[in-house]
Amino acid sequence: MRLPRLSGSRPAEDILIQFKGYNSTDRAGKGEFTAMENMAGDRFPLLSPRKARGTVRTLTKANGIHMREKLMYCDGTELFYGEEKIGDVEDSEKTFLSFGAYVLIFPDKLMYHTADGKMEEMERRFTAAGASWKQTYLTETELDGDGQVYIQISASGIHEGFQKGDGVELRGFTVEELNGTHVIQDIGEGWIKIIAAIDADGSQTAEITVERKLPECDFWTVAENRLWGCSSKNHEVYASKLGSPKNFYCYDGLASDSYAATIANDGDFTGAITYLGYVMFFKENSIHKIYGNKPSNFQIVEGQLRGVAKGCHRSMQIVNEVLYYKSDAGVMSFQGSLPYTVGEPLGEGYGKAEAGSIGSKYYISMEKDGAYHLFVYDAEKGLWHREDGTQARWFAKAGSNLYYLDGNTIKTIYGNDSEIIDWYAETADYTYQTANSKFISRISLRCEVPNGSALEVWIDYDSRGAWKRLKSIGGSLKKTVNVPLIPTRCDHFRLRFSGYGPCVIHDMTIYLAMGSNERRR
Repeated sequence: MRLPRLSGSRPAEDILIQFKGYNSTDRAGKGEFTAMENMAGDRFPLLSPRKARGTVRTLTKANGIHMREKLMYCDGTELFYGEEKIGDVEDSEKTFLSFGAYVLIFPDKLMYHTADGKMEEMERRFTAAGASWKQTYLTETELDGDGQVYIQISASGIHEGFQKGDGVELRGFTVEELNGTHVIQDIGEGWIKIIAAIDADGSQTAEITVERKLPECDFWTVAENRLWGCSSKNHEVYASKLGSPKNFYCYDGLASDSYAATIANDGDFTGAITYLGYVMFFKENSIHKIYGNKPSNFQIVEGQLRGVAKGCHRSMQIVNEVLYYKSDAGVMSFQGSLPYTVGEPLGEGYGKAEAGSIGSKYYISMEKDGAYHLFVYDAEKGLWHREDGTQARWFAKAGSNLYYLDGNTIKTIYGNDSEIIDWYAETADYTYQTANSKFISRISLRCEVPNGSALEVWIDYDSRGAWKRLKSIGGSLKKTVNVPLIPTRCDHFRLRFSGYGPCVIHDMTIYLAMGSNERRR
């Protein structure tokens, strides 16, 4: 009896030539990875681990870093610029801002001039046991252009630490017209001149106080040659006098005057930044943008938008002219009108966050359930990658590198540390959008594994959590490596690539056949 010839079906080939980034959600698709460690998108569309980092120095107690021409850092109570100690400060976490040649240091309220090395106090308080005053002119020989009469207040040392144009508060004078906020119109040894209306010259032996002070602000930013701040306690925003970050109480009716305004809506401020030339103050559910270029035309426009989450003010970074920050809804991108979510692939539940940027990359370290995760978003490729569990703080950009604090150690994102980088990446489920069973017979990888590195391929059938190692690959040049399997009936499967050291996977081909939708266990 002649029997019919039966021909077997050829296995289907599923070729993957583009390895995408991290996506921990249920919507992860082909080429995306639901879990990873120490991966990077530098060689996208290829799959490869991150580069080695660098170690700069270890501090006793790191309280912040900042980059200018040199690296500024605070170690406990000592402040350094480059290798030189430049002063002693409070033992507290610092906020640094660049203002021209100065670096402003908060909460100490200090100004450091990076060119001449001079440290100044932004606030100044002078107290004297008595003073005298007399009516005079701006000069002793002639009236000024408006015929203005000035008051010259004299006391030993009253001029020290102040300068012409400072806005100061006077207290303790027996003549009430001298008390209050005034602008120093002129200054000399042992005297200052202000504008006030008094009936007669006089003096007193009671104590008087002259004080230049800053408002108590939660967050600061610099824009248009002014220092801006916001206070949750007072529900106010402030701008310094033009060109003078230590003067917030100068009101002469000039375009260079200081500025203050009340913000009426509820909630505490959560951050401040200057973006596209505009000052923006954030709350969790609103953004306040400042328009104008002088106090007479400053205008505050409020938007009920997803703002910066509490504890995430250091997550604000500008990458390729786009502002990124962490909100309660996740990582957002903002281009001046509306914020959009870009952090959806990371999942939910993250708390405090700090971030830095270099080139087109946005690095953000976020806390979740007591553990930290360092992610990097490539704004040009639109891809996320997870690096590791580093709690990175106080990012500071310098040229083509990015500094950050890892505990008490100053490190760089790119460097020459001799670390052995263990890495892995787990794919999303391969279901092929069919209820039929699958049989995998072989996986082919085109990869490069340099000497001293290793690559392993694993598989997990039907989400059992039992990873089975399929092949270990040692040092080799770029070539295709076949990973044979004993065909196993499954509904879906996941792959895991792991290893240590440099490695590149160029593409992958999965050979499989389809069965019925019958389930066998």
